[in-house]
Amino acid sequence: MKKAFTLIEILVVLIIVGILATITTQIIYKVYQNYYISRALNKLSFKTDIVLNMIASKMTQRVPNSTIAVECNATNGGCANGNVLSYKSVSLVTPADAYKYPVLEWLAKDVYSKRGIYDDAKGYIVPGWAGFVDLINTVDLGNDEYNISMPFSNFNIVENMDSNWTAQWGVSTGGSVFAGKYEVLIFSGADDRGDFSEVNSSYGYYNGPAQNVFQVKSFKVDENKTVADVKAISTSNSTMVFEGFYLVNSAMAIVPVYNPDTKDFNLTLRQNYYPWNSETYVNGNSTLISTHVTQFRFREQNGIMRIYICISDPKVKAGDEKITICKEKVVF
Repeated sequence: MKKAFTLIEILVVLIIVGILATITTQIIYKVYQNYYISRALNKLSFKTDIVLNMIASKMTQRVPNSTIAVECNATNGGCANGNVLSYKSVSLVTPADAYKYPVLEWLAKDVYSKRGIYDDAKGYIVPGWAGFVDLINTVDLGNDEYNISMPFSNFNIVENMDSNWTAQWGVSTGGSVFAGKYEVLIFSGADDRGDFSEVNSSYGYYNGPAQNVFQVKSFKVDENKTVADVKAISTSNSTMVFEGFYLVNSAMAIVPVYNPDTKDFNLTLRQNYYPWNSETYVNGNSTLISTHVTQFRFREQNGIMRIYICISDPKVKAGDEKITICKEKVVF
């Protein structure tokens, strides 16, 4: 006959089983919690990479000397509403005052018309513009107006492509992107970073002069070149022609918009606005790049842009703090 368990033995077994069950539950909970946080961090890291790559893809087509840092109050809606306090060349921003400049702005080259379109008759892609000026056949007409010859450029292609582009974005050009100054020309300058005297008078930012932005007043397309009359939008009698040029069809800006509910920022891309036509980024189209941005910083060193961004996930917390990923990307 088997001996039965005593009540004390049963209680001891139950206590041990209960302790083991509690420990096992805690282990399972911790494993799941770590997995949940790890998965959220991976997703957040991937999201941050996408945002940085998106900004970099836009900035690689900037006119480098046109890049400015804009001072405004991001937390009270000042940046979102275009209440600009000041601005300066991004190269002048220091680590000590970077927090005052939450908006990054630049002029964008017209990359799509540069690539051109396929010509069935010729059997190859014909570029809209090549970016070269024939200095030998350049004529100075006075008052910052020039007649220039641009080999391997076809401004008819530019006109057609960008008329379609602006129409798709709801921009009314009045019939011609060149006549309406929705497509302008900027010479490359001595350093191939965009000709300018100083940023407050070169590109028309915030109702300033646009001394280094040229309107294409008229043009004629020959077989392998375009000959055009170009004139500075703001006359200074100080401009000169360089062997390189860019066509610019928009300004762009990265603007943080404060979200009082989550106490962080929505990062937006503004485009299709024209500073030389007395427009600011509030006149452009706005596209949401990212939500829950806690920091957006930038700096230029030796012509190289450094973009720094932090993005959080308010739904996932490690302890009492929501998880946040910060990353940096270099843009040449």
